[in-house]
Amino acid sequence: MDTGKKASLSRVFIPAMDCPDEEKEIRAALSRVDGVEELTFHLFSRQLEVRHKVEIEEILSALRAIGMEGHPVDESLRKADIPEAPKASLNIFYLSAALLLAGVVFFLAAPGSPWAGRLFLAAVFAGGIRIVLRGAREIRNRSLGMNALMTISISGATAMGEWAEAGVVVTLFALANHLEARSLDRARRATADLFAFSPGTAVIRVGGVGGEERTVAAEEVRPGDLLIIRPGERVPVDAIIYKGSSDLNEAILTGESIPVEKREGDPLYAGTVNGRSLLLAKAARPLSESTYARILRRVEEAQSQQKAPVQAFMDRFAAVYTPAVLLAAVAVAALPPLLGYGRFVPWAYRALVLLVIACPCAIILAAPIVTVAALTRATRDGILVKGAQHLETLGAIRAVAFDKTGTLTRGKLKITRVRAMEGVPEEEVVRLAGAVEAGSAHPAAEAIRHEARRRGIAQAARGTLARTFEMIEGRGVSAEVEGSRVFVGNRRLFEELGAFPSALGAMLPSEGKEVSRTVSIVGTSQGVKGVLEMEDALRDETPAAVRQLRDLGIEHVVMLTGDRPEIAKAAGAAAGIGEILSELLPEHKLEKVRELVKAYGAVAMVGDGVNDAPALALSSVGIAMGAAGSPAAIETADVALMTEDLRKIPAAIALGRRMVSVIRENVAVSLAIKAGFLLLAVGGYATLWMAVAADMGTTLLVIGNGLRLLRNQGTPV
Repeated sequence: MDTGKKASLSRVFIPAMDCPDEEKEIRAALSRVDGVEELTFHLFSRQLEVRHKVEIEEILSALRAIGMEGHPVDESLRKADIPEAPKASLNIFYLSAALLLAGVVFFLAAPGSPWAGRLFLAAVFAGGIRIVLRGAREIRNRSLGMNALMTISISGATAMGEWAEAGVVVTLFALANHLEARSLDRARRATADLFAFSPGTAVIRVGGVGGEERTVAAEEVRPGDLLIIRPGERVPVDAIIYKGSSDLNEAILTGESIPVEKREGDPLYAGTVNGRSLLLAKAARPLSESTYARILRRVEEAQSQQKAPVQAFMDRFAAVYTPAVLLAAVAVAALPPLLGYGRFVPWAYRALVLLVIACPCAIILAAPIVTVAALTRATRDGILVKGAQHLETLGAIRAVAFDKTGTLTRGKLKITRVRAMEGVPEEEVVRLAGAVEAGSAHPAAEAIRHEARRRGIAQAARGTLARTFEMIEGRGVSAEVEGSRVFVGNRRLFEELGAFPSALGAMLPSEGKEVSRTVSIVGTSQGVKGVLEMEDALRDETPAAVRQLRDLGIEHVVMLTGDRPEIAKAAGAAAGIGEILSELLPEHKLEKVRELVKAYGAVAMVGDGVNDAPALALSSVGIAMGAAGSPAAIETADVALMTEDLRKIPAAIALGRRMVSVIRENVAVSLAIKAGFLLLAVGGYATLWMAVAADMGTTLLVIGNGLRLLRNQGTPV
């Protein structure tokens, strides 16, 4: 092999990769292939990512050698190929059950006939050959699992002449495999549904607005292409509306079913559905870089990256558990007869029962089925979690720190009141301010322009004002409007101009609630025209979200902001937050988060994902707001809220708690059932077929309990 060859990354779909047992087999087999550098398993979509320096055919050949046929997958963002439960287990069940039933008929009709035993033995071979082959591979690969334990049990029962019971065991085992696969497919389909909305085609207009229409694959759309999106069609790529207005269903991104009104200049996201009207839009980025594609990549990574601590512990436990059970079975079979407590055959039979009930499948599935269901549920609700470990940490959160601007508040100033001087209409104050601010990107300028549009006031052309626009540092701005220089700024600016009348002082807020407001004075060097009061309004859901956090038992909620103390205090009081820290620089926020982590252990920091990056990174869980419009937030935050609804934070914390609780329930139930049945097996009160039924029931119980997280049960407290 050429060691200098650049490594390739390939994705392989493996239909037979059903559970962690197959993952262990594949890992063992491919670890022996020289040139395979890294394996990443996407168990619930039956896909494997391989970083390799050998030809892909060598990898596929190694998979075929262990009975795992693999097919290369070209496009990982397409809906995963999730087939129904494999028919092999069901067909084996039908065949072995038919032979077993025929044996019973012969036994009852002709007790002395040898055909009964022959049919029982045929049922054993029909149902057991697949188990034995897979069990032999597990033993050869030193990856002991369910098939290896069942192989030993079936072989032992057959050697003892217990053909009828061995036939019952393989028949029930085939049925158990089929039912387990069907149950796991429910979890797979839930995950695959997230991938089902990937746009297939796009209609673009070539040659401008009046050009010809052409239908192309969504992957072929390039930034700048003019898209035609008809009512009911899916948006093919992230885009900006060029012409038209409509309502868009963004539920696949945000989890919110209520359509969002969009008009010219507003963003559109790939995968969302256009509502009532035709839209023309300009593509902003290719499909592979769309918000939707980023979410799908993060969902896949979340299911294959670092496991939750409780899941990692169960994996380590299962790795020790299976060999320990095998040694215990050997001891049960050998020690009592050697010590004179009975004959070898009855004790050997008890050991075989012990092996069957001790199959680790339920224990292995106790955690992953729950974490996948929880991560899928979170994504459906517009909560993008980067991995199960972050969801588990959310469940342990004891303190939450909020940024203010853009998090607790909307992050956009809004005109709340226009006060005009005597003899000046309010519309004139807004018109002059809007003309000066026509080309500014300042939040106050946007608020003024929005108010002008709301009042239907025509705004001046930006090009004319750009030549006369002037920033007055720390005071405001000015520009020539209709031959006169108009100023928009603070009290200091107009005092310096000598145009601050005594009557204006009564208009300006100075204490109480008014300190949370921003004020812009509008006028000329000859006199003041009026005052615009603006406010960064608290989000409607902020007080409810803070109350829900307290109801969940969160010990400490704090606001960290760079704003003035008066503004921060007013916003904190309205939100219901007791501790307010204001005038903080980024390094001060970082130090405060460090103190919170030291005091409370698990701390969540909520911000915009960019400005608060250091504090978000230092916290136990960094939560970014409104990530649907921020690719950077999707890439960097531990948890990204696709909407700006703060109530999703307590919902995420509650989901993390439920995930850990259900995993513990699964582990406790599976271990309790197995421990009880182990005692029955050693005491001689259990049979092989009873052991298979108990093991099957435990596995199905664990899967069903995990799938409960996919249902909408509200925000538990």
